[in-house]
Amino acid sequence: MASFNRVILMGNLTRDPELRQAQNGTHIAKVALAVNERMSDGAGGWKEEASFVDIVIFGKRAEAFGRFLSKGKPVLIEGKLRQSRWQDAETQANRSKLEVIVDNWYFVGGGREEGGGGGQQQQGGGYQQQQPVGGAAPEFPGPSDFGGSPSRGGMPDDVPF
Repeated sequence: MASFNRVILMGNLTRDPELRQAQNGTHIAKVALAVNERMSDGAGGWKEEASFVDIVIFGKRAEAFGRFLSKGKPVLIEGKLRQSRWQDAETQANRSKLEVIVDNWYFVGGGREEGGGGGQQQQGGGYQQQQPVGGAAPEFPGPSDFGGSPSRGGMPDDVPF
């Protein structure tokens, strides 16, 4: 049976990232992310409930994460779920923990005043595409790659529509 393991979360850091370095030199950042969900309280009002998710980041992304983000900062992450299993040394009980292994992370929010760090807004409420930190941005074709003029949306001149 096929499976799919992909996680996208946006929330605020619950503490400063714990940054360590493995014996082979790889950086590892661990932190928890608070993700709020707004729901009806049944009496005509609203309540928020937080879920706390442990995340782990490796390599250059971890190093940058530890340098630029701190407790309370908003962040968007993409990654996959991993379950760690071990045996408790004292009680010999089997233990497990579910965490997100981060592939990419993005700054969110406004400028320095809002604590978002790195998010840039255009005038008029426009959207500016953010690039993943620590990774190359994907290459997208431009209008000239389709053989047409930019004024026609980059479509070839012989397209019938």
